[in-house]
Amino acid sequence: MQLTQHTDFGLRLLIVLTRMEGGPISLPSFAAEQRLSYNHVSKVAQALVRTGFIRSLRGRNGGVALARSPADITVGEVVRALEPGMRMADCGACELRPGCETSSVLAEALAAFMAVLNKTTLAVAAQSARPAFAAWSAGKSVK
Repeated sequence: MQLTQHTDFGLRLLIVLTRMEGGPISLPSFAAEQRLSYNHVSKVAQALVRTGFIRSLRGRNGGVALARSPADITVGEVVRALEPGMRMADCGACELRPGCETSSVLAEALAAFMAVLNKTTLAVAAQSARPAFAAWSAGKSVK
């Protein structure tokens, strides 16, 4: 499962804000530090303001800040807000759909993916001690 750049940038912004104990931070500084397009970061920030995760602060020391405690925001909430209509495949137009169980398997996999994100708060996700990803290989479990 791969999230869009929009969601990736949104999660990055929220994690940086969490690590800075809520902010505020300036979007141009964040974009430059992360080597991201300011225009794209600005659109992501607008979506995060609209969905109530961050608030916009005007003025000389303005920028954006968390609107809620990182312990009260789950990664799943953020992903659902920034990835409306998220699905793993478009089975609706597939000729194999009648009599095929793939769509139900993919729906179950997506539900499992979201279950992990739903139990992970920003406070936990922002901890630097977590591994970046878990190694896996087809047909084998890695411990």
